[in-house]
Amino acid sequence: MTQAAHPPGLRAAILFGAGQLGASLDPAGRVMLTAAGICALAGAALAAGAPVALKHLVEALDPAAPAVPASLSPVFWLCAYVGALGAGKLAGEVRGYCFGAAEQSISRKLARRAFEHVLSLPMTALHRHSTGGLVQTLENGLLGYRLVLQHALFTLLPGLAETALIAVLLFHFFDSVLLAVFGACAALYMAVFQDGARRILRAGRAVSSARIGANALLSDGLMNIETVKAFCSEAALAERLDVRLADVQQRWRDFYKARFATGVLVTLVFTAGLGAALWLSASRVEAGSMSLGDLVLVSAWMLQVIRPLELAGSGIRDIGQGAAFAGRLNGLLREAAEPAAGASPAFPGLSGGPPSIRFEHVSFTYPGGRKVLDDVSFEIEAGKVTAIAGPSGSGKSSILRLLMRFHEPDEGRILIGGILVRDYPASEIRKLIAFTPQDAGLLDDSLAFNISMPHRVADPRRLEDAARQAMLEEVINRLPDGFETLTGERGARLSGGEKQRAAIARALYRQAPIRLADEATSALDYPAEERLAANGVFAGGRVTSVIVAHRAETIALADNVIVLSDGRVVDQGR
Repeated sequence: MTQAAHPPGLRAAILFGAGQLGASLDPAGRVMLTAAGICALAGAALAAGAPVALKHLVEALDPAAPAVPASLSPVFWLCAYVGALGAGKLAGEVRGYCFGAAEQSISRKLARRAFEHVLSLPMTALHRHSTGGLVQTLENGLLGYRLVLQHALFTLLPGLAETALIAVLLFHFFDSVLLAVFGACAALYMAVFQDGARRILRAGRAVSSARIGANALLSDGLMNIETVKAFCSEAALAERLDVRLADVQQRWRDFYKARFATGVLVTLVFTAGLGAALWLSASRVEAGSMSLGDLVLVSAWMLQVIRPLELAGSGIRDIGQGAAFAGRLNGLLREAAEPAAGASPAFPGLSGGPPSIRFEHVSFTYPGGRKVLDDVSFEIEAGKVTAIAGPSGSGKSSILRLLMRFHEPDEGRILIGGILVRDYPASEIRKLIAFTPQDAGLLDDSLAFNISMPHRVADPRRLEDAARQAMLEEVINRLPDGFETLTGERGARLSGGEKQRAAIARALYRQAPIRLADEATSALDYPAEERLAANGVFAGGRVTSVIVAHRAETIALADNVIVLSDGRVVDQGR
């Protein structure tokens, strides 16, 4: 994870970001970005050439100056100078339009790709990050990519192109001495900007890490707001957050200090370079080897070269900042996702009805924790209801998580229908399972989508049948918009029992051959649980059901009971 959290450097970050941005471009976006690039180069050429027209205008107005090319009138050179500047500004506006037309499409596709990748990560990888930290990582990363793209097109490309054109024109109009002054200034500028970019990149990484940590604390407090209020801990959490925010403040101070130091060095280089160029030019005008127009041209280019070089420097600097912000997201994007369905052989069909489940000498330890399962072996009969009982911490929920392939066992084998599950993608195994957790896990969406997910459009008959079996009909009848009622974040607009019924309805709607339930009725009273049993929620026959429960009434519904203690099977039976 060290490499993921801290990319190897600015160049690697830019290359990786360019690859991600390139993958987010559709044909229309490529056309618009290409047009924006052409406009950027055209604007640079016009800006570099405009001072040449100014030189000839000054010489056309100076009676002592030699005749200008083809004895063109001052009006011509005035129009040429103003026209070049105006056309350059127009090219900049067209560039902005073309970039804007493509940027939002790129941001949308990049955001979706990043979100899909994060969702596809294994649970062990996701557990290494807090929810708030992941959200901030995505936000910072997308901002960083936008900075990289925007400054590459708006500052770096035109700045470098204009500098190169001015160097060519200097070589054409003047001798090697002024070109050497110009080259020395350009080299010093780039050295200062390169060194500044490295220091700003380091400072930007520190800012990104500090912001992610602060946002993680903020999200943690808001997600547990009921507990915070119940224990009057508002002030304590605000103080805890303030400590992190103080760290963010210091990191930003260091960041701006690095930018300030770069700016001071740039000013020194600018002053020295401009002074040297003007002193040489003025001396030559006095000696008669240069015209007044040449002096104006040198002055304009030395002043003008500051702009593209500063643009290029600020572009490199801000690209460094963007790369730092995108660094954490790059790390997430580099993490291996779970194999997707279609990438590996599909799990064989279960044409013989509901499958059996067998654990063979399975041991499992959570990363950094104690061993929760120790040499566990048992078989769950096909089409039966099996309850897993035991004290808290005995490994009951861990068995369900292993079946869902949220984690992999340290030792032993898990088989479904006699087939070893580790040989197939987790997504293929999960298609066989309808899971009802203790925490219903409802999304802030309609009740219909929460029951029918992942299907955006639900089958009305299946939806109503699932709601009826889960005793959710009376709840739906009370809701203002029925199935289309929004449940709120984590189902906040429903009671605990209503959320559990919605989760049970979701499992029923899925119609999977295996049904797993982890304390799925803990918020319901016994009469409600009896009614659910009468509705066939826990029935076997058509499905293989595994229930984790503490209450004897729930356990009594099972055909077989597996009792765990300290991660081992200590008893089985009715």
